[in-house]
Amino acid sequence: MTRCILILAGCLASLSFGCSDAPKGFPKVVPCKVIVMQGTKPLHEVDVTLLPSSPRNSTMFFGKTDPSGNCQVATTFANYRKNGVPEGTYKVVLDKRPELELTQTEEHACCADAHSMSRDSLKWQAEIQKQRKKYPKIIPDVLTQSSSTPLTLDVSRNGATLAVNLDEYK
Repeated sequence: MTRCILILAGCLASLSFGCSDAPKGFPKVVPCKVIVMQGTKPLHEVDVTLLPSSPRNSTMFFGKTDPSGNCQVATTFANYRKNGVPEGTYKVVLDKRPELELTQTEEHACCADAHSMSRDSLKWQAEIQKQRKKYPKIIPDVLTQSSSTPLTLDVSRNGATLAVNLDEYK
């Protein structure tokens, strides 16, 4: 009985401490917010990616804007997840894809494992790209690629906020 209690206590302790602790040697994260607007209108569900400028750090940081256009960028590493990013300079990449209505068969074909791509799934992926081109671009191309984005964010120990108005990049 005592052994069962000790095992249970150990499991509870690992649950309460294991997932919230940063991995050993992982830097402290600080608040990081990106706001995306189009004119005076906030943009919802814009994917935000921060890419470190330092070649030593290959970790990318992600977030998605809420209905008010705000995105709290988060650090996710194995079982560790915390809002914020380590101090440093980052390139900021934005993306928002039009929603396409897919049938279950089409969705399965679209999302098939890359190692077992059938001719039908490749055709369907080409069709999805064709359908997406019919919609107006939401994010200007210059902001969707790490090689072309002019957006940078310097995150200090106090955190950082970047406000982006897409109208400035048309």
